[in-house]
Amino acid sequence: MAQEADNLDRAADLTRALAEAQIAAVRRQVKPEQVQNPDGTWPIVACIECDADLGQRLALGKIRCVTCQDLRERGGVRQWPR
Repeated sequence: MAQEADNLDRAADLTRALAEAQIAAVRRQVKPEQVQNPDGTWPIVACIECDADLGQRLALGKIRCVTCQDLRERGGVRQWPR
């Protein structure tokens, strides 16, 4: 009986550790890539890959448009027709 409890405790610890690792990975992905200037402007206002306007992505501190970020996350493999 004690052996089963130990196995369940180890499984719970492993599950918790994996969940924490996944949460940390997501936090790294969504953190801002640039900081707003003191005057309220942004250092980068166009996508660094294709020069498209960043629009609302600026509020998130991003430096790539949705299309270029998606392409980057997919490892450079385009999954949709242009």
